[in-house]
Amino acid sequence: MLTVQGGGIAVQIDVADGARITSLTSGGREWLAPSGPRSPGVFVQLGSGGWDEVVPTVAACVLSDGSAFTGTVLADHGDAWQSVWALDSSDDTHVQTSVRLASLPITLTRRVAATATGIRLLWAASTDGPEPVPLAWCAHPLFAADAGTRIVLPGPAPALIEEYPRDRVRRAWPAAVGAAAIKAFAAEPQSSASVVHRNGDNLTLTWDPELLPYLGLYWDGGEFTDTPVVAIEPSTAFGDSAALAMDEGRIRTLEPGRPFRWWLQLTAPTRTGRRGHSIP
Repeated sequence: MLTVQGGGIAVQIDVADGARITSLTSGGREWLAPSGPRSPGVFVQLGSGGWDEVVPTVAACVLSDGSAFTGTVLADHGDAWQSVWALDSSDDTHVQTSVRLASLPITLTRRVAATATGIRLLWAASTDGPEPVPLAWCAHPLFAADAGTRIVLPGPAPALIEEYPRDRVRRAWPAAVGAAAIKAFAAEPQSSASVVHRNGDNLTLTWDPELLPYLGLYWDGGEFTDTPVVAIEPSTAFGDSAALAMDEGRIRTLEPGRPFRWWLQLTAPTRTGRRGHSIP
């Protein structure tokens, strides 16, 4: 297990388990839901907490006609989380890992680095194939939650488009983490979101909406997890299915010889008031 600490945040990375981030702490709080051993090929199971790399799809799908990858089968939550990652480099300030996907000709590199204000995660994706490749990647941190946990976005409340359990319908913001799971996407690009607990503890994720124009949000009180969780999931594609995102033209495409780079910044400020829209 490797550790990176910066700006009052510490993360632990299990390179041998798909480079999974198994712990994220600040101020004595463990932010991630517990993560444990998993059965090969089964993403949703007990112990599926932590922070996984989810690429090149979230929902299992078959890529449709019209591309060089017609008929390619993509597994549930992709294959990066169950692949063997290489440890490229590490020291007290960073851990860099990389993986070559089995499903599509994509190489993904992730660098977890300490900063003065927190932790910065930097990714690069590239393809060495002759054809453009669809890239549906999303952050997948499952944050531990309870009845008082809120997801907070800056500014006015964006419309939400439900992905699960209903498909592509507008919905109101959930009042709280309920027993059933809800997955939805913000209708407009966002640049940050926070997990806020009842006592004021908060963790903020910030990103560039030009690079990550889609934001998935997730609430689950126990339908798919054994403990309540919420998730903030900036993404390169709209919706969980890479196939559907391709059909709709709402997915990042990797061009041969042109790596795509993006980042997330994690900060955990002290308990002060925060303006913005939140779940009541």
